[in-house]
Amino acid sequence: MATIVKIRLGDKEYQAIEQSWEIGSEPWSEYKLADGGLVRVRTTVQKIFRILDDSDKPAFNADGDPFFLVRHTTQVVGRD
Repeated sequence: MATIVKIRLGDKEYQAIEQSWEIGSEPWSEYKLADGGLVRVRTTVQKIFRILDDSDKPAFNADGDPFFLVRHTTQVVGRD
């Protein structure tokens, strides 16, 4: 059985389940600047949590999409 943890988002606390996952790919996005420079950006996921509603069932947003919290780091590299 999955372990339920508490997650704080702003001033509200939610119940959540940490999800198991594996990396599919983590490509860099590249942005060519008008001055000839290049900026590369990559987001690396650390943890994924499925947020639960008040009944401890998976929560959904107003559009009906599942409510996930993703802890991540963002790497930015620039070149002239």
